[in-house]
Amino acid sequence: MISTPTKPTLCVVNFNGKSVLPATLSAACALEDRFATILLVDNGSEDGSAELVERDFRSVRVIRLPENRGAGGARNVGLREAPTDRILFIDNDVALTPICVDRLMDALDHNPRAALAAATIVYAHRRDTIQYDGAECHFLGTQRLLDEDVPIAAVVPAVRKVGSLSTCCFLADRSRLPLHEEFDEVFFYIFEDHDFGVRVRLLGAEILSLSDALCYHGKGTEGLSIRQLGTYSSKRVYYLIRNRWLILLKNYSLRTLLVLAPILVFYDFAQLLLIIKKGWFSEWWRATVWMFRHLPQVLGERRRIQRLRRVPDRQLLVGGGAPFRAELTTSKLELLARRGLDAIVGSYWKLAATLI
Repeated sequence: MISTPTKPTLCVVNFNGKSVLPATLSAACALEDRFATILLVDNGSEDGSAELVERDFRSVRVIRLPENRGAGGARNVGLREAPTDRILFIDNDVALTPICVDRLMDALDHNPRAALAAATIVYAHRRDTIQYDGAECHFLGTQRLLDEDVPIAAVVPAVRKVGSLSTCCFLADRSRLPLHEEFDEVFFYIFEDHDFGVRVRLLGAEILSLSDALCYHGKGTEGLSIRQLGTYSSKRVYYLIRNRWLILLKNYSLRTLLVLAPILVFYDFAQLLLIIKKGWFSEWWRATVWMFRHLPQVLGERRRIQRLRRVPDRQLLVGGGAPFRAELTTSKLELLARRGLDAIVGSYWKLAATLI
């Protein structure tokens, strides 16, 4: 394995990002002296964004994929192709700052057990407000984002050890990752980062979150981002349902699944009622059919992970209210139901945490 140099590779993951890439790459190229090289992995874009980079940003090496393999697939290419062990991954709508790069590098230098370090993501259009600055694994299978929508001034600078990964901007040390672990490309969209982070933790490496490594996040993926649409797309609903089940089945121990079984059944029933109310039953049905058809493969991957794991679930999982985004509960009835669900979920975790 290549020894870690003083400079990382910057890897930009892109799909149809023509409208956002100029700002992202301009910010990156302004910091070019901090990187060994800059890569852009293009996920089969159809909007001319790869051509734009090749024309206007000649110092950026473009790797074109013939099809969209999802964000995880593109990051896997970056993990394999980068000439350095340290790789700073960013989405195509993220503007880096010098302090972000420097603080992430410094954190890995001083924490030899850490393989990943995540930046603080700040809204590009609200630069006094944190979008999130790290993630934990909620026991129901989803992510719990840290300091979500909190003013920057209210957060004390710190380096925290966390149980999950949100991949808008993060630094990886390839030499410290568990052997042969990559992003699971089956996830394709949503929670591929969560699954990767949970696996990295289960297999013994640490993940850091830095509350003062600031970068600025733009408008998100065209046609998919909630910040653009104001609601959930059909594709997002399908992958949220399916991929949460994948997280649970692949990564949780049998003991944990048995302890959590009553609340998982209750939560999924409550989720199904919301899905029916929102008109998303077809997405739920597609996710259910996919899981049954691919159950042998999922269980095979589960056996591999459980055989290799070194960290128990009790060191990984956290509690808190039901992990619904605000956009899902808008009516008075939905808000009332959510408060009740939060109370049930919180109470159950107090008991379950002692048994896991």
